[in-house]
Amino acid sequence: MIFSSCLTDQDKVIVLDASVIINLLATGYVTEILQALKVSLVVTGHVVREIEQGAANGRQESALLTELIDAHFLQMKEISGPSLEHFFSMVSGNTSDSLGDGEAATLAFAYGNGFSAAIDEKKATRIAGERFDAVKLVTSLDILAHEPVRTLLGHTALASATFQALRVARMQVRPHQLDWVTQLIGEDNLTACASLKRYARRKMDHTNP
Repeated sequence: MIFSSCLTDQDKVIVLDASVIINLLATGYVTEILQALKVSLVVTGHVVREIEQGAANGRQESALLTELIDAHFLQMKEISGPSLEHFFSMVSGNTSDSLGDGEAATLAFAYGNGFSAAIDEKKATRIAGERFDAVKLVTSLDILAHEPVRTLLGHTALASATFQALRVARMQVRPHQLDWVTQLIGEDNLTACASLKRYARRKMDHTNP
């Protein structure tokens, strides 16, 4: 199955969730990727604070994120008004139907302003579909597979960037994206990626019945 990014020239503003930011930082090419997108990129204050909490565990993403904001690759925005009401509705209630602060803020801000949201988690994707079907959702892989990003990086750098996001940040991959990822990074590298080990085992079982 051929996978192509859902991003188009019509996407003007994208709100990035923490998981997507962490994936892009892990690529080693984050500034090149963000420049190639040629859209306004927003991160909510909730997501910034969520990533800051990781600094206590020795993670480096917070400092790198601050550099991107200071260099104006990303804009930090606080949610308010109706977006804040949507936020509170998503962080309360049953565990199966509620989200963490960062995910909820990303979706609420995107919905409240008519923007697209970049988010990878399956649960957040499901809840967004149930609550905010007007919000266009993109994944980390949609960003990496976007034609301007592919053109700027070139095949070798794109393969390396994708592999690092998978290996280091455990980037999630949807079923319809698996073949593209496999062709890009090579089957031999699948087992090095925690998020793809199950897929790699299934592939080996089919190859060696």
